[in-house]
Amino acid sequence: MKSITKSENGTYRWYYEFNMLKNPMVIRTVFKIFFYILLGLCAFLILLDIIEGNFGVTSLIETTKAMGITAGILFGLSIISYFILAGIYGFKYCVLFEMNDEGIKHIQMEKQFKRAKALAWVEAIAGMASKNATLAGSGLLAGTKNQLTTDFGKVKKVKVIKKHNTIKIDAPFSHNQIYVCDEDFDFVLNYINERTKK
Repeated sequence: MKSITKSENGTYRWYYEFNMLKNPMVIRTVFKIFFYILLGLCAFLILLDIIEGNFGVTSLIETTKAMGITAGILFGLSIISYFILAGIYGFKYCVLFEMNDEGIKHIQMEKQFKRAKALAWVEAIAGMASKNATLAGSGLLAGTKNQLTTDFGKVKKVKVIKKHNTIKIDAPFSHNQIYVCDEDFDFVLNYINERTKK
């Protein structure tokens, strides 16, 4: 049974809910972010060694070892944090999508948004207390935003993960994950593909 409705102004809307313990898309995204952060940090440390004239096999081994330990710690913390967050959300991620010819909105449902907003403000306060501007800034931004809008005209890449009912669309400063039930998947994918440049 199709879940998509169309309004008089041509906007399509649908609701999607998934079990956070069965669908790996959110935790996969978290791991991907940490991987790129670690990769950038590793490259930065190697570059520093080269600039200082200390680059060699020994420094490379030490950097790799430090990155391995950091990766292990971040991996463990990510798993623990994910289960805590999933528990706060009731182990379900609920989202509403709105799609028209211009773009698509990923809207976090109000109940979850209130919880996420509270957690974000805690993160912002922790960042300010530790004088960490990055953590404080990300917490404040997360606490004031409950939707992500992607303009179809700016999309650079569309990736399909049908097994997990997911369409990932990437645009500058906007990486959106669209979740769609089996019955509507092909319709939404074709709609997106017809309106994106690539």
